[in-house]
Amino acid sequence: MIYDALLMLWDCSRNAKVSQPEPLSYANEGDSIVLGRIYEIAKSHHEIQNFTLGTGFHSRKSQTSAGHRSNGLYGQALSEGISEVLESYKKTLKEVESLIIGNQNYTLAFVYSYVEKFQGLFHTLNKIISTIKERRLSGCQILSLVHQCILSGDKMVHEAILKIFTCINNVFINQLCTWLLYGDLRDPYEEFFIYKTKKNDVSDTFLSTPSSSNTCDKSLVSTLQQTPLDCGYNINPNMIPYYIPLSLAQEILFIGKTVILFGFDPKKVKKHSSLTNRSMLTLQKMNADSRRFTIWEEKEAEFHEKLQKLKTPEYFEVCNLRSVVREIKECVTKHLWAVAVEEAQLIHELHLMKDFYLLGRGELFLELLRLTAPMLDKATTRTSTRDMNHAFQLAARAVFLSNSVDVEKFSFELPYVKPNISANSTIEDGSSTVADGWSTIILKYDFKWPLHLLFAPEVLARYNDMFRLLLRIKKTQHDLHALWKTYKQSTRFSMCQLHNKLMFLMDNLQHYLQADVLETNFSRLMEAVNKTNDFEKLKKAHATFLADILSQSFLTVTSCNDSDSGDTLDSINNPVFCNIMELLKLCDSFCSISDFAENKEAEDYYIRGYSDKFNKLVKQLMQLLVSLRDRPCGVYLARLLMRLDYNRWLSGEAQLTQSVTNMLRY
Repeated sequence: MIYDALLMLWDCSRNAKVSQPEPLSYANEGDSIVLGRIYEIAKSHHEIQNFTLGTGFHSRKSQTSAGHRSNGLYGQALSEGISEVLESYKKTLKEVESLIIGNQNYTLAFVYSYVEKFQGLFHTLNKIISTIKERRLSGCQILSLVHQCILSGDKMVHEAILKIFTCINNVFINQLCTWLLYGDLRDPYEEFFIYKTKKNDVSDTFLSTPSSSNTCDKSLVSTLQQTPLDCGYNINPNMIPYYIPLSLAQEILFIGKTVILFGFDPKKVKKHSSLTNRSMLTLQKMNADSRRFTIWEEKEAEFHEKLQKLKTPEYFEVCNLRSVVREIKECVTKHLWAVAVEEAQLIHELHLMKDFYLLGRGELFLELLRLTAPMLDKATTRTSTRDMNHAFQLAARAVFLSNSVDVEKFSFELPYVKPNISANSTIEDGSSTVADGWSTIILKYDFKWPLHLLFAPEVLARYNDMFRLLLRIKKTQHDLHALWKTYKQSTRFSMCQLHNKLMFLMDNLQHYLQADVLETNFSRLMEAVNKTNDFEKLKKAHATFLADILSQSFLTVTSCNDSDSGDTLDSINNPVFCNIMELLKLCDSFCSISDFAENKEAEDYYIRGYSDKFNKLVKQLMQLLVSLRDRPCGVYLARLLMRLDYNRWLSGEAQLTQSVTNMLRY
């Protein structure tokens, strides 16, 4: 009977289900209970053995050749780790067997006393195996599950699970090392938390269409800082081990993508696939390996050694992994900064963004407005883009910029939207009209590689929001100043007074945006750029700059500081922005009053209407300060109104009992 127990413990019948023998008689009364306990241990060992046979190397090889889904590298590593742990069990059985052969008087209790200590280990291993089967875990999910079982009060279980985790962790570190240092994903069974995206995956477009995303200021900086660097790889959140934070996983993804980036050129993307697939083709005529290894500056062996050191269980901690990843990321971002600033001339490109998107070259856009204002007042046509770019070339020639290489980097696009005219509608119906050129115009920028990391589609879309606002204000200001010759000798005091009020308003609004907002924040950006040599810090400084000018230009809405709700508002719902747009419409309408200047009665009627609406809008603008003063945008509104109401004239005209200065006191 004692030999039957040994045969069960050795799992000699592993191909069939282990059954408990039932001898006719027992030597001792308690042998039946002891044999039952031995049977439970043998049964647990049998289930473990079946798992290792089904997930081992030979099983994986046969499954792959037969076309079945394989358990992968992590399943094989788990099987090898379990087999290594079971060696102590087999060694114990050999010892027991040699003792029994030497002394025939040993009982079942003696055998059980040797194998009893493996009950907790077998229970833990079977729990891991059953969890893997029930949840169908694979890859890094297995690594995460085994890591959760390391902490155990049983020393044998703790050491055994630690050995198993080390075997699986070796696979993980090898994959991590090749990804971080070479941008190479060795994952034939899709087990890593980074995966290669399919060609059918739809990604962001390159065009900077008018921004319609609801983004609040609280998260605008982080939104603008996120770079859609798409080399064909992404994160699978379900595969991230639980002990690795999402932020660390994103840093790992960023490093590998950046390493890949230096071997790719975004300009080589196929034209037809640019809107649906942003995967980049291999850079032609460029030694990608030589550029890749210049990233590390002879630190590749050092980083490789530190990553391999993470295989040892004594050194493997999340803090150590984070530290190594941060060192690698710092090296990558410094090299990226050198390429962006020195080779791509980033500082010069930032000045170009200011000159064109933020209307720094005022003389160029004044000439452009003179040529294109009538076209932009109307709905776009099929030839609007061509006509706009032709006018842009003429304007550049007029201000002696036609030979500049910088001008060739910029072009315009006026998207044509076909009017939706039904059988029962006419062109005059509101349903068939489309937006004019002022609200749809897009300025496109052909930047150098690798500045697409900085000027992402979302960033260019926000720049275009600013460009459309500044261009509209510039056009209105120009039209009002053009009427000065008409009204300078006019004897109608009400007309001249209203004209002066509108000019004063537009001049101060334009000066507020150009001097108080753009120049101030751009000088801060240049100061931050000159102080750092880290591309990530540089990108954050640029995102902060763009978020600040959008907020101070009232193109975004900021929720209260005490509110943690996720509700966001779009820029078109910003009450200050809506008020400014109404003032711009009022000025445009006033500029068209010269068409019926000979009709005195009609002119007086419109002048009274314009004056009443102007006072109403100014009063509304000042009252907004009271409701928004607790928000960050209220501070910028106060600056604008202090410039407008410096002598309390508008407060009096709007019939307010308190001036803007008094509003700020309580």
